[in-house]
Formats: sequence, structure tokens, C-alpha cells
Amino acid sequence: MRIGAIWIGALSLWIGGLALVLWLWTNDDLQPSLLTGAAVALALLALYAAVRGERPSGPRRLAQSSLPTVVIVVGLAMMLNGLAFGLFLILIGAEVAALGVALLVAQHVIERRQRG
Repeated sequence: MRIGAIWIGALSLWIGGLALVLWLWTNDDLQPSLLTGAAVALALLALYAAVRGERPSGPRRLAQSSLPTVVIVVGLAMMLNGLAFGLFLILIGAEVAALGVALLVAQHVIERRQRG
């Protein structure tokens, strides 16, 4: 099974659980139905990722899983939250994203050295 399908399936279960709690605790139908729709869409995406065959294509330019990529995304998310909370969070998010880019470059250089 592909690792991406497992992660997307776990996220689908998490959002589905949150939707279930929201269905039990609210009188409004909009918010729980949006979460339920997101959980179903993620479950379908996980199913597609699990069934889809691996297509071999030349050497990969990035690792199968990469912490620097996550750091970049967290930095970008902090920058977007900074639009609501203030300039300080935009600047902190930019620093985190820059750190992620530096880590990604370092990872790429290390992998190129290992290949020869």
C-alpha cells in the first residue's frame, strides 16, 4: 500500500470523527455537512491513491518523504494566518519558510553527493 494513501485515509478518519462530533453537538446543518463532504472526498482520494499503480519514471528529484517540505508549508500557513493576526506572524512565517527552503537545498545537495 502506498504511504500517501495511508496518510490521506487517516486524515479522512480524523475529519470524519470531527464531523460526527459536530453533528451531535450542533443544531445547524451547514458546518457538519461541509466537514462530512471533506471527509468523503478525502476517503475517495485515499482509495484512488491506494489503487493507482506506481509508474516508474527516472530518478526522483526529491525524497519520498521530506521534513523540509513540511517546514515550508507550515511557514506558508503561518504567513497566511499573519494576514489576520498581524505583521509579526507574517515575518515569523517567512523565517520558517526560509528555513525550510534552506533545509530542502541541503537535503538535495546531500542526496546528490550520495549518488556520486
